[in-house]
Amino acid sequence: MKKSNITKLDKSWSEKVREYGMCEKCHKLSPLNAHHFYSRSVRSVRWDTDNGFCLCVGCHTFSSHFSAHKTPAEFVEWAIERRGKEWYDSLKVRKNQTVKYIDDDVDKLLDEL
Repeated sequence: MKKSNITKLDKSWSEKVREYGMCEKCHKLSPLNAHHFYSRSVRSVRWDTDNGFCLCVGCHTFSSHFSAHKTPAEFVEWAIERRGKEWYDSLKVRKNQTVKYIDDDVDKLLDEL
């Protein structure tokens, strides 16, 4: 897939996740980031909004008490508690699927976002 199409999809995914409007953990209103539960490198769920969390910059990256990147074990426990085991199991199944995206898929994926 062309890099420009990947960039468009990444931007649309991030905007959709941040539509939540506040940090899902601490409820701060800004600045907000979109965090992938499973890494962006996992293409099967890269643009799946179920794979995204709307987090403030502290809860995403900076806080040593709780952040998706600095305290990943705590983040995973919190995410499963927040969204439920069914969400986790379903996303995990989708994560393990093989998906091959082509440039013709971009418009369809953008419409889904």
